[in-house]
Amino acid sequence: MKTRYLVIHGTAANSEEAIKLCGDALYKAGIVEKNFGVLCAQREKDFPTGLPTEIPTAIPHVKDEGITQNAICLLKLNCPVTFKRLDDDTEEVKTDMIFNLAIKDANEHLAVLQKMMAFLNDSEVLLKCKKLSNKETEAYLQEKLGS
Repeated sequence: MKTRYLVIHGTAANSEEAIKLCGDALYKAGIVEKNFGVLCAQREKDFPTGLPTEIPTAIPHVKDEGITQNAICLLKLNCPVTFKRLDDDTEEVKTDMIFNLAIKDANEHLAVLQKMMAFLNDSEVLLKCKKLSNKETEAYLQEKLGS
């Protein structure tokens, strides 16, 4: 199944608001149901997704029946927000790049996560994502992560 990439800019007071911005964008694009962002924010409390990579990021996601197609929404924040770390929830990372995953097929979920981890460990790729316009970033993500 082909993956759609959405890139948005925004401002959020905290990680929950950031996740909801992504959820709203995915909902407006017709990819998820209205409550997707809330479900991702709830899951984040129990299973944090902050990555302490060279350029910290976060990959909130949730398995949900309401996902109509695979998509990844990248939120570029004006100011960083704090996420608890994926590998140690007593630690935190500050990030201005949130990749909200909406993966329809549970079998594809792990493969997409693995591909994302390799991608997010490449600081050059992330720096390029920060510099490009939203449309250019969508094309770049398609090129780098594919379908």
